[in-house]
Amino acid sequence: MVSVFFRTILMYVFLLLIMRVMGKRQIGELQISELIVTFMLSELAVNPISDPDMPLLRGVVPILLLLSIEVILSYVMTKSNRIKKLLSGSPAMLIRRGKLDRKAMEDNRLEIDELLSELRQKGISDPGDVDYAILEGNGKISVFPKAGYGAVTYLDLQEGLQDRGIAHAVIVDGQIMKEELRQIGKEKVWLERVLKHEKTKLDHVFLMTVDDSGNAYIVKKEDGR
Repeated sequence: MVSVFFRTILMYVFLLLIMRVMGKRQIGELQISELIVTFMLSELAVNPISDPDMPLLRGVVPILLLLSIEVILSYVMTKSNRIKKLLSGSPAMLIRRGKLDRKAMEDNRLEIDELLSELRQKGISDPGDVDYAILEGNGKISVFPKAGYGAVTYLDLQEGLQDRGIAHAVIVDGQIMKEELRQIGKEKVWLERVLKHEKTKLDHVFLMTVDDSGNAYIVKKEDGR
């Protein structure tokens, strides 16, 4: 019994450190790979606790291996957008500029009742009041109401109510996001012209976003350290 007591405390402290290394995320914000690792960690931790004859290393080594894999994958995903999409998926536009995308809903096996329920929980009763609805990689739905249907900001009072849409990330860590660029109706030539005007190069850009009004926002790598 004493052995089980100390094993439980040791594994608890060890898992606490492991989860701390993995980062601060709520369950609903976990990526698929992180969720799998979390489930596997719980199983691996129980075995050495429930079986006093099992060496603690039989539980510790696999846990450290899983942590290493997760850290390596997280790093690789920051460097490769293709691998990130493969492992974590990519956001899906359910509603774009007020128009419902049925194909996107079918591809993500999302029923209209589920979408309506999500909108109601965000205080929106009519899908026609939505400018954008995006199914994020973690399964949550982000909703951006049309002008006049959401909370009024100071900028709205200054400039009048208008639909500004959302900011599309067209460059991430020096890589062009072709799908995002296509969604705003721009081409690579336009992007190169903007970068030239800003006196910077593609591989010097950490993040560049463009909203539906054409306003660009650029963070250079030396500024985002």
